[in-house]
Amino acid sequence: MRKSLFNLAALSMLSGFMWACDNGYTDVPVVDTPPIITLGPITSGLTEGQDFKIDITLSDGIDEGRISTLANFTYTITKGGTTVNSGSQDLSGDNQKVTIEVKGGFDPGDYNLDIRVTDSNGNESTENISFRVASSRPAFDISGVWTMEPIAGAMRVGPAPGSSEWWQNSSGDVSARACFFDDKYTFNNDGSFKIDMGGLTWLETWQGVAADGCGIPKSPFDGFKNYTYTYTSTTLTLIGEGAHIGLAKVNNAGEISNGAAIANQIAYTIVEQTQQGNTRKMTLRIEAGTGVWWDFKLISGPPASAAIVGKWKMEPVEAALSVGPSAGSREWWFNTTADVATRACFFDDVYTFEANGTFTIDMGAQTWLETWQGISADGCGTPKSPHNGSGSFTYIYDGGTLRLIGQGAHVGLPKAVNAGELPNVALPGEVTYQVVGLTETAGVKRMTVQVEAGTGVWWTFKLISV
Repeated sequence: MRKSLFNLAALSMLSGFMWACDNGYTDVPVVDTPPIITLGPITSGLTEGQDFKIDITLSDGIDEGRISTLANFTYTITKGGTTVNSGSQDLSGDNQKVTIEVKGGFDPGDYNLDIRVTDSNGNESTENISFRVASSRPAFDISGVWTMEPIAGAMRVGPAPGSSEWWQNSSGDVSARACFFDDKYTFNNDGSFKIDMGGLTWLETWQGVAADGCGIPKSPFDGFKNYTYTYTSTTLTLIGEGAHIGLAKVNNAGEISNGAAIANQIAYTIVEQTQQGNTRKMTLRIEAGTGVWWDFKLISGPPASAAIVGKWKMEPVEAALSVGPSAGSREWWFNTTADVATRACFFDDVYTFEANGTFTIDMGAQTWLETWQGISADGCGTPKSPHNGSGSFTYIYDGGTLRLIGQGAHVGLPKAVNAGELPNVALPGEVTYQVVGLTETAGVKRMTVQVEAGTGVWWTFKLISV
């Protein structure tokens, strides 16, 4: 009898245990997992005095409410081990979104955010994120509208910081990608960031187009979303899916074209900032994954080229043309005052630099010709191709270097090119001059350019605006 009672009691305990385990769902075993915490990006508050904000998504796990639901959320923000802000709230259901918002933000420094979530069955999950709050905006003001600087090397990539070993844009790319170089990046004082691409921008095949080229901007890189930014003296961070500067494919994780995910925020290192008059320049650097370094050069305000936009002639003075063995020398030859009259057909040639980057030469019916151009003696005559101004030319001026692009493009004497003097060297596709003087007095501008035509042959040309 005693043995029977013992067996009966054991059976009863086993039945109770089985009922407790499956909570009435005897045919479907259920496992109750701890809550899942998913942190969104810190969308605001990484600069002192700026409202702090982060969204957090919570899930009760995989039990579909059969055993538990979300119960409680608590957070603590500490600095140096001291609590500076905290809060809690009750939760319900299987999924919930919580926003931590601290008006006025925090002082500069390093912070930790600790999060604890429990469910109604007592399961607990924790999460942690560290962040740095920067001091107020640096002395260099980046507010306003910026574009990529329209010069060769505005974009470059290589295996080391600042390297262009793998690729950099050429001066020709500035024209070919005009739809990209006119994209506008605006930093507002309220911390918002905007991208205005106009009707077209540069697209690459990873964006679903058949070939790289200008096209209608593609989401999420079309500038239609709301973005913010934070800024220190060393780092610029853009926040929001699709926010970017330069090539959209580049972010901190890698290149999207090579499989990197679209980022919710991108941090660029500021490596250079300069201001001259109303023109500001800034170079941003980013390591796109491991060992892939991109540089992007931006400009705000009038480009350097604005200083030379307009019409120019050779200045009708002695030594407007000179040549010697060193920069600025006139040891070997220079024009005299009498040459200004003798070469009047040359001194009236007009060189025009348009604001859109085009360059033209108007020589009229005659200009100064030399025997290397196929005439019997130096003198005035009908302009000879390709130095007759009939070509299609462009220019790039960065404040120190003037590049005239296109066969036949020149200022001063056309024979002086970088490799030497024509016809002793091949006709080049472009000529680069150094601008060593640029002044303006009473609305009249003067410019002095130099070119080393081969080794140790320095030509100087002086021009005046008209």
